[in-house]
Amino acid sequence: MTGAGKKNLHRQLRAPFERGAVHFVMALIPRLPRRGVLCLAAIGGRLGYWFDSRSRRIGLANLDVAFGEGKTAKEKNQILKTSFVMMVRTLLDTFWFAHKPNERLDKYVELDEGSQVFFEDKAHICITAHFGNWEIIGQMSGHRGRPLSSIATPVKNKIVNKYFIRAREATGQQIIPRVGALRKLLSILRKNGKTAFLADQNTKETDGGIWIDFFGLPALVTAAPALLSGRTGTEILMGFCTPLPGGRYRIYVAKTFDPPQATDKETVHKLTEEISRITEEEIRNHPQYWLWMYKRWKTKKPGRETAAYPWYCDPIKVESPTE
Repeated sequence: MTGAGKKNLHRQLRAPFERGAVHFVMALIPRLPRRGVLCLAAIGGRLGYWFDSRSRRIGLANLDVAFGEGKTAKEKNQILKTSFVMMVRTLLDTFWFAHKPNERLDKYVELDEGSQVFFEDKAHICITAHFGNWEIIGQMSGHRGRPLSSIATPVKNKIVNKYFIRAREATGQQIIPRVGALRKLLSILRKNGKTAFLADQNTKETDGGIWIDFFGLPALVTAAPALLSGRTGTEILMGFCTPLPGGRYRIYVAKTFDPPQATDKETVHKLTEEISRITEEEIRNHPQYWLWMYKRWKTKKPGRETAAYPWYCDPIKVESPTE
């Protein structure tokens, strides 16, 4: 059996267990008290750190790229442990806040003064990252009557993916499939709607990704927000959601960008570079909240030394416009 065949077989065998786990989560998590969710996230995150060796290796490799010798091995491991807990907490909270959202979001989510711009009756391009609890921003926006339309990569298990979409859309947020997404988002913005993007995803060049230095190493990132902003004259908001004591969160706007006056390659690149810089700045300020287990530098830029990239980057699968 080929490697791909084994992978598909493992996926098929795993699917029923994933469905069962999601049924369990859907039944249990919404009924837990807040302390129970936090406790479960802490336990799940620590177990993930110790037993998911592949994700731990990816996280430590990413931390080496970002901080090199600027942080000790002990500091990097502590950052990674907290990142695992934050990831599990984000997952659990997606379901927990989808139940009784009006009551729970009002009680546990704080909006700083600058974030009120999110809820103005005008079009916005909202950008965040796999940082803190990024899912809360979409849930809170819908709760406050200004729902976001967000692009989301589907979970491979279709049943599991259905549950995630249902939880994400519980307050009015709309999850848009990647295929044909830009045309739909363009229409939403022209109708005074709000769209959302994750600014730290590896986006193929064939899907509109461009090369931007991220922690000093070129990575692919979508240019869509800058392009849409210029085409529609829409302001860009960069917002993040970080945890507070007592299981609460704070949503804040780190930066706003006026729409560019042009959409030529240089202008789009410069604005995308600024978006990436703000994202990097937030991660440097609070590294424990970023999803270090994500393969951020999955693709090597042509011409760069392979040794500069993490071990999971496949130098054979170099993506180039000339291919």
